[in-house]
Amino acid sequence: MSVNRQLDAVLDTLAEQNRSVRYAPGFRIQVYVGTQRQEVDAIKALIAQNFPELNPYLSYNQPTYRLKVGDFMRRIDAERYYASIKQQVRSALLQGDKVDVRRALLIK
Repeated sequence: MSVNRQLDAVLDTLAEQNRSVRYAPGFRIQVYVGTQRQEVDAIKALIAQNFPELNPYLSYNQPTYRLKVGDFMRRIDAERYYASIKQQVRSALLQGDKVDVRRALLIK
């Protein structure tokens, strides 16, 4: 019984540490890079309409806008969405990125 209690304590500690992890290496799909605000807004709306489960991440580093979508822990999950998005946005790219672990678990 002592071994079981020790094992439970170790597992509880690991579970608590895992809950505190917010970001981890993963993948996102870059759907726009450019200088036109209207274009990035149009693509953001297109993605939101067709893939509402994917969170958008818009960054601006003058003069360039970058729009990435999704939080994927596994490349195979990202590639599934990438194939669908690529049909609508030809310039889409699959990229490694730091992703939100909690949001990644919500994407099916």
